[in-house]
Amino acid sequence: MRSPLRTILLGACFLAPLSQHPSIAQDQKERNKEIPPARAQEIRELQSILSTQPNDPAALFNLAAEYAAIGDGPKALDLLEKMAEAHTGMDPKAPAGRPFKNIADDPRFLSLVAQIEKENPPVVRSTIAFILRERDILPEGIAYDPVGKTFYVSSIGKHKIIAVHLDGSAKDFKASGQDGLGDTLGMKVDAKRRILWVVSDSFTQGVQDKAERQGVFQYDLKTGALRFKHLLPPNSGGFLNDVALSSTGEAFATNTGTGEVFSASPDHDGLAPFLPPNSVVQANGIAVSPDDKLLFVAGWIGVARVDIATRQVQLLAKPRNIADANIDGLYFHNGALVGIQNPDVHPGRVMRYYLNPARNTIERAEVLEAYNPIFDGPTTGTIVGDFLYFAANPQIEKQREDGSIPPSSEFQDIYIIRLKL
Repeated sequence: MRSPLRTILLGACFLAPLSQHPSIAQDQKERNKEIPPARAQEIRELQSILSTQPNDPAALFNLAAEYAAIGDGPKALDLLEKMAEAHTGMDPKAPAGRPFKNIADDPRFLSLVAQIEKENPPVVRSTIAFILRERDILPEGIAYDPVGKTFYVSSIGKHKIIAVHLDGSAKDFKASGQDGLGDTLGMKVDAKRRILWVVSDSFTQGVQDKAERQGVFQYDLKTGALRFKHLLPPNSGGFLNDVALSSTGEAFATNTGTGEVFSASPDHDGLAPFLPPNSVVQANGIAVSPDDKLLFVAGWIGVARVDIATRQVQLLAKPRNIADANIDGLYFHNGALVGIQNPDVHPGRVMRYYLNPARNTIERAEVLEAYNPIFDGPTTGTIVGDFLYFAANPQIEKQREDGSIPPSSEFQDIYIIRLKL
């Protein structure tokens, strides 16, 4: 899931130098007063990136979003046009709620989008696996248990976990709020140990027991019992988002708000710090290499490679025309990374990134799915054999800023699709 800060604030803003002209300076000063501190901090981070990598397309795209969010359309368009010179396929045309909506009818914007989409035609190879008729669940994560032949789907909207059988029949595995569940997000199944790992958090303001909802919940798949509730340490910031498992059963969870990664054992309670704050800015999707030597953590600007033994972090190198920014779900499959690219930089696409033998460089990229007409904010998925299963239309952006959910009549049925890798 994208950061709520990105959803509500639409990221950072650029604190431009004041003009020498007094009236312009005063106007700029008044506008700066309205800029939230978190937004200003994000722009400083973007500025830092661009100071050493002035042509980084992801940084340019994100900075354009921030200018658009504060009403500086011309500057946003300048940045988007510079970003498009990299030919990454990132596309600012987007669902409702995106920062570019105020310039969506500008001729420069329309021309830019038309050129990007001409260079990157739709790729639709997926098929519908099953349909969930409970429309307002806002699904974020999905996991598969090959032993029980059951999919598990998380729910931001209803704070529960749904079990779905291969015939598409669905029932609650955990009811709304059971065991203190909050907004449920990323999930993984440890089939060998018969464990379901579920990320829980709370994005609703003013929740009394928010701290008791922020963690990685561990369930026994045989009995359904809660084994452990691995809670964030007291007074932690940010929010937990996704989880990945090593072959030994150790879990790694991302904190998107702080850029941290935590670890948890299948055998005892507690989250342990694995990577400190700001290690991977807006850490989101996460995957473990099959040999348990590397973590791959998706961040704001690109995917980071983490040596598990030394905890050394480095962004994957790549050609300028490859965008691995804003990946939500991230998976390791047959020596390559597969990522669901967040709607922050595209209306929706699934990418495959081929790595070099040292696994520190993306050598080439392949679009596996893009511009599927049923997409509405795809987030994370699960790999079953050679297929990626994920919700095509979670419709998470329909959730109101106060955390309330509109009537189900405002949603569509949820399509879980499968894509051959």
